[in-house]
Amino acid sequence: MRKSGKWMVLLDERILELLEEDEGGFMRPSEIANDSRIPYSRAYVGQRCQKLADHGLIQEVSTAVYRITDEGRAYLEGTYDASETNDVTVDTSDANSEQGSDQAGQ
Repeated sequence: MRKSGKWMVLLDERILELLEEDEGGFMRPSEIANDSRIPYSRAYVGQRCQKLADHGLIQEVSTAVYRITDEGRAYLEGTYDASETNDVTVDTSDANSEQGSDQAGQ
């Protein structure tokens, strides 16, 4: 189960999914906004990309070019707690995790 932060919106998950699916691994907000599954403007997608980068789920590798981070992948897998405080808990074990397993999703 994905553990989203209060700061997140549904578009954030779509952005992460697109970045994960992209063969090249790098996308601009304009490319994301052009995807048929994204009914938002390039400007709004750019704002959300910056927010995701601020929280460590994606990384800006060049001016307005983003890639998904390990934390972003962990979020998609349900092992990242995207809390408002930037305190990141990534469960790297298959079972018996001491951190993050008891935290409720929001």
